[in-house]
Amino acid sequence: MRILIILLMMAMLSACSLTQDNPEKRVSDFYLYYLNVFANSPGKIKADPEKMNDFISQKTRQRLDVIAHIYEQEIIDSDYYTYAQDYSAEWIPFFRAGKAQDTIGGKYVNVWLGCENNKTYQLGVYLTSEEGRWKIYRVKSITDNYEQYIFDDHAIDKARAYAVSIE
Repeated sequence: MRILIILLMMAMLSACSLTQDNPEKRVSDFYLYYLNVFANSPGKIKADPEKMNDFISQKTRQRLDVIAHIYEQEIIDSDYYTYAQDYSAEWIPFFRAGKAQDTIGGKYVNVWLGCENNKTYQLGVYLTSEEGRWKIYRVKSITDNYEQYIFDDHAIDKARAYAVSIE
């Protein structure tokens, strides 16, 4: 009987931890935070590093940092998480996240972001489990069928070589 109670308690704790780290909620929480920061940051986006560490995979943060320090790089041509040059607070209410789908090694969530004229555009957000939580590691524009290839070592090497050649 004690074993049954212990097993039941473990199952309940496991279910609680799964609902606390729901991939859709993680994506929604990130975008509702990030869109507000993006819309209200004149100039460079000033996101809280601790929040970004909580929501974004370490490898993605590292890649974006490397790319950001390459002079005249053309790998990232807009904000990586929104695929936008700027963002208006008026568009935030149009945000919507879909249901998570299983992918190889993680989850995938469709996201719709508001834009001008009360329209939306779609992103595909890939998540990986890191530190026991779902974290964003890849974002692509579904609407434009485009992806900023931050994990393309060849493109990064080429951008570095170009930056050195123009110094």
